[in-house]
Amino acid sequence: MRPLAVVVGLLVGCLLAEAAVRLYFAWSVGPRVLLYGTGWYRNTTGTDGSQPKTLTDDEARQAVAEWARDDSVERHGKALQGYTKFFPNELKTTQDPDSGERIPVRINGSGFRGADFAPTKAPGVVRVLTLGSSSTFGYYNPDDATYPVLMERALNAACGGTPRFEVINFAVPHATAEKVAAMFLAEGVALAPDAVTFYEGRNDSTLAADRGGPVERAYAVATRRLLLVALVDQLLVGERVSLTDPTLKFEPYAAERSGVFLGHVARILDAARARKIVFVAANQQATSRSPLPHDQEDRLKLKGVTYAQETGEIRRRLDRGERVSSFEYSLLVHQRLMQDLRQWAERERLPFVDVIDALDQDRHLLLSWVHLHPDANRVIATRFAEALQRQFCPAAR
Repeated sequence: MRPLAVVVGLLVGCLLAEAAVRLYFAWSVGPRVLLYGTGWYRNTTGTDGSQPKTLTDDEARQAVAEWARDDSVERHGKALQGYTKFFPNELKTTQDPDSGERIPVRINGSGFRGADFAPTKAPGVVRVLTLGSSSTFGYYNPDDATYPVLMERALNAACGGTPRFEVINFAVPHATAEKVAAMFLAEGVALAPDAVTFYEGRNDSTLAADRGGPVERAYAVATRRLLLVALVDQLLVGERVSLTDPTLKFEPYAAERSGVFLGHVARILDAARARKIVFVAANQQATSRSPLPHDQEDRLKLKGVTYAQETGEIRRRLDRGERVSSFEYSLLVHQRLMQDLRQWAERERLPFVDVIDALDQDRHLLLSWVHLHPDANRVIATRFAEALQRQFCPAAR
């Protein structure tokens, strides 16, 4: 009976701890949190819970508080074959990283961000789909400051209205290249786009991006159902991952991740070429800092520190056997992905946008590890628009 009593005691203790965590976040965020992980909590699949993080206690609490909001763009619970997206016309918000105010986010009738669009393209319109994840979706940005919106304006201004461009934000937060490809094949090709742009990679670089065994899947489910597990995940998972673990050799690991990543991107290209859709690839500017936003003063520390300088310093530390964080290690993987993506685009003779170069002296415009300030969105929108002008606006060349 004694072992049974111990088990019962542990279960009771865990239930009490779960209740305490829910009550704390219900008080700080709202009573809706009490329904976290249940069928009444509509958006329960916004994050897979497996991404390794090394966060401070305050950052972890901040992350869980954001996930706990049912109106947060962190949560998109319409599960489809191989990906998730938003329900049509959901009421969503994101947070201004400086003021802390909630910013309304428009989710259209198709479950994507932005204005409604017709399934059938109008005559005389060049339709562009922007493929990607949260940085394309526009975390921390108002509806009128995402780079897809700014790209549409830039294209229509540069081309004088002939042809007319329609840019659809076809990105969903947390997506990897695999999910981006699944969504494009399932829904994107039916929209008959004339062009697609691709801007993603940081999600594919994380150390858990390729982990999908039964233990990992069970743990991912637990983080979505139990708020206590989600909080513990934020506090501890970054310390569990390999960092300088000798069993995780960097070169073969990075090569494997790159192969998986490019395999999914190639699926998008194959589908695009079969339909004569122009494919524009871009590398992605990123940093090894926390996925959560930083204040303006802290962001300024990145100004003038290039992507190559940051990754170079991390690599030197890793080679010396020093401990690096999971964010730092995954940025080195990201660097490999971006190098290989560029070489792949050159082999395939694709238009390529060098976003890393475009933002390299202004990396303080990264609000977090990959999310973009509106000023950065303007730069990216301009570079994508220039690439597309060469394809569709002969007079603007």
